[in-house]
Amino acid sequence: MIDPIPSVRDRHDLVRKINQQRIMKIVSEKNPIGIPQLIKASGLSRPTVDLIISLFLENGLIRESGFTHGRPGRKAALYELDLNTGFGVGVDLGGSKIACAIADIGGKILADIYEPINPKGGSSIIAQIIEMINNVAQKANISPDKIKQISIGTPGVISKDGQLSLGANVQNLDGMHLQSILRKLFDVEVGVENDLNLAAVGEFLHGSAKEILNFALIQLGTGIGAGIFVDGQLVRGARGAAGEVAFLPLFGDLTDPWAVENGLIESVVGTKGITKRYQELTKSNKQVTVKEIFELASKGQPDALTVVQEVGKYLGYLCASLKAIVDPELIIIGGGIGSNQMLLPIIQQWANKLVPFEVKIITTNLDVKAGVIGAAAYAAEKIRTRMMVETTERDR
Repeated sequence: MIDPIPSVRDRHDLVRKINQQRIMKIVSEKNPIGIPQLIKASGLSRPTVDLIISLFLENGLIRESGFTHGRPGRKAALYELDLNTGFGVGVDLGGSKIACAIADIGGKILADIYEPINPKGGSSIIAQIIEMINNVAQKANISPDKIKQISIGTPGVISKDGQLSLGANVQNLDGMHLQSILRKLFDVEVGVENDLNLAAVGEFLHGSAKEILNFALIQLGTGIGAGIFVDGQLVRGARGAAGEVAFLPLFGDLTDPWAVENGLIESVVGTKGITKRYQELTKSNKQVTVKEIFELASKGQPDALTVVQEVGKYLGYLCASLKAIVDPELIIIGGGIGSNQMLLPIIQQWANKLVPFEVKIITTNLDVKAGVIGAAAYAAEKIRTRMMVETTERDR
């Protein structure tokens, strides 16, 4: 029988990775900074900080930038990021928009841009991504040849070779090898990942789940999905389909082919399901947006209130399911619909009613930027990992 408990070495590696991320983030934000300030800001011991700084120096991630001035006694060295190591670009591909950001190797966002997605889909979206990558580099005053890693977040299941499937919310991208196409065009390493997974990375590195090892992020917008961290590691599953909660058979109409194909949960709480339910209650075919429904609910309109109550209840069911299966310390609700504050108390009520142990449930503080922040931070981490792998192996 395989022991599911992580080994001492695995736990040591995880702690080391978290400590390195903490120091890298501080250097990125406080650039330049000395050892005493790093110790104070990180809460880590002097030997730990000294070791991490020596590793970063050896791998070219940081460099000495001078010494402290104006204080008596021995001058302390100051450190800053070595920008010659390159930059990471993250792209968040949604059902209605594309976000693109560029980050330094510490994961600090230097520039970002947002555009409505090209309605033609397919190759037109790929052309749009290429243009946005060049534009965001220009906005940050960075030459495109300094880009060393691109990370793309997209709805759907991503195979190990970067092929997309079940990307129903992004038109005509199913079966396309985004990874190989962009790698050839930019001549850099390219990773394609589920968008919710990258949003969860964003929460782990820069958001509400910072340094929380067990949590889940649920995003509800055009569709619904989840990113899950267990013991500090992103859970992908055997086929990269972990977190495809839209397909959980908790509620929805099994006789509706669209609902079965796109996910029973999504058919009820996604954009299409919400507007359809409101039309049923009002007995009207008048077109109305989700935003308008929530605005009406905030003013006390009965049918709109019913829809909001139902969506909150169903999300509570989903949170209860995740609580029972994954046992997270924290569940974060995000997305264009999910982050609406009207939903949170309803979700909490039902989730805690259905499962006999409480889990903290909050809305994201990264708003809709979690995906692109996570994608850019993930790209930066990939650059750091490539540069540090040999030294890390020697350090064991």
